[in-house]
Formats: sequence, structure tokens, C-alpha cells
Amino acid sequence: MLFTQNMKIADIKTLHNTLCQLSESPEQIIAFVENLKIKIEAPRIDEKELDISFAENVLKISRKDHVEAMVSPQESRNIVAQDARSKVARGVAARMAKTDDPVLIYGENGTGKGLYARSIHEQGGRKALPFVSVPCGAIDKHNTKQLMIDYLVKVGHGTLLLDGIQDLDIEMQRVLQKIIRIPVEQKYFRLLTTTSTDLYELVRKGFFSGELLTLIQGCYIELLPLQQRKEDIESLVTFYMEKICRSCGLESKTISPDLLSMLESYPWPGNVLELVNTIEQLLMTAQDKQTLFAKDLPTHIRIQTINSSAAQKKGI
Repeated sequence: MLFTQNMKIADIKTLHNTLCQLSESPEQIIAFVENLKIKIEAPRIDEKELDISFAENVLKISRKDHVEAMVSPQESRNIVAQDARSKVARGVAARMAKTDDPVLIYGENGTGKGLYARSIHEQGGRKALPFVSVPCGAIDKHNTKQLMIDYLVKVGHGTLLLDGIQDLDIEMQRVLQKIIRIPVEQKYFRLLTTTSTDLYELVRKGFFSGELLTLIQGCYIELLPLQQRKEDIESLVTFYMEKICRSCGLESKTISPDLLSMLESYPWPGNVLELVNTIEQLLMTAQDKQTLFAKDLPTHIRIQTINSSAAQKKGI
């Protein structure tokens, strides 16, 4: 079906006529097929995204010129966004993936900064190259230079993620800046950075290098706390329930309206990460239940949500 669906009519006729001319000689057909050259320029894409042509004994398969226009810049299989501000963040991430500019991702712990970073890498031109995450809080300050050089060797021309850059003290920041400045400016590798702290405030207080901030921030993406984007909760619950059920071999389950209401009322101090952990706990303890209810939630969530609701009714 690949040939009939995607090859141009003229190309099909050319291939057909060539085979017809050789039809009376099986030996010539075998020789023709053995010498046929297949040129593929579209790895890992669907048939509908291909252009196929046959000329001068070469079968050429390549990506259509308009493929990028066929894919929405906001599409990402792993980032769930229903809230308008979440959709904006997802769209910016998708558009930045098409560039090699540095991206700084800001958000509280558990908001999905690492997921966004991984998505930018996987949608970008370096997706086949290494993705190396550097936990800045775990870097030995007495060995910063050598460790960073080792990371750069490991990442090559791929994507380097500086995770939690706010954990570096000012001296470590200076060492880091000296090592990565030229490679970043020349786009030798792709640089992504995450922070859970307002770096502008740290610069103002003298705890963060303004020059380093300028270097790492080609684009700025802010991820809001889950409490400020309640519209995402139902979609997140559905997405992760299906994902966990598939990975654990569980039957699909549904949630009751009272459970959804309680999930949307809880403040989620641990953000999306806490929500995912809660969903996993629900599924692991649900056993044969097909529908999950508010009473199935962990006790601390139910108590805090009920107390908060009661306080609001009293006007406290």
C-alpha cells in the first residue's frame, strides 16, 4: 500500500513500464531488483508524511516539504494542557524545540520542568543525540570544573539540561559560565535549564550571576502551580490513569464526580508530581474496583479538603 498511496502517478508508471519491459525475462527482473537502489531520507515518520519517487533506477523516499505545517506546534504526547496558560507554555516549548536557543524553565517543584525539557529535546533537531541531565544540587563544589567538562564530553552535540541551577553558589556559577559560554554561544550543544527559584531576585540580592542568567535564558517558560490551573486536573487524572493502567497491566477505571471534585479542591502543594503519586496509590489499592470514589483517597487529602471546605462556608 505504501507505493500506491504515496508514489506519484508518473513514478508508478515509470516503475510499471520498466517491469513490463522485463516481464518476459525473469533473469532481467531479478537483476533489475538486485540493482535497484533505495534511498530513504525520512526515518521514523508515517507513510502519509512521505514523498516517494522513482527515477534513474533509484527509488527515493523523503519527507514532504509541508510536513512541519501538518503538525501543530502545540502538540506533545506527554504534556497535558487544558488551562489557557498551560497551553501557552506548551506552545512556546514546542516552538522553541525547533530552534537551538537556550531555554530557561521556571516553576515550583513538581510542576513538570523536567518533562518540558525532555519534550523540547525530543521534538527538536537533536532528538537522536544524547540528552544529559545535570543535577546541579549534587555537584561537588570542589570539583565543579572537571565534572562539567565530563558532562560536556558526554553530551557531545546533544542536549544538556542544568536541573535546579539555583543550587549552585556564586563561585560554582562563575566556573560553569567560563566552561559553557563559548559552546552555548556557538550552539555546539543545546542548553536547557530549570529553576524553582526566581533567578532575577537572586541576581538582585547578589546570589546569582547576571551574566550567567543572560547566557542561559534565550527563552523563558514559566509553569504555574497546579493550584492555579485547576482546569488541567481532570485531563491529568485521565492521562495518568490510562498510562499507569497500561504499564501495570490493570483494567481501565473511571472516577466518580465526588472524587474529581475533591481532587480539584485540594491545593496540591506537591503539584503534578503529588497528583501522579496519588493516582498511582489509588490504582494500586483499588483492586477490582471499576470506579474510584472520594473515600478511596488518602486520609490526609480528604481531611484537608473537608476542613478547607468547611472553613470557606464559615467565611474563615
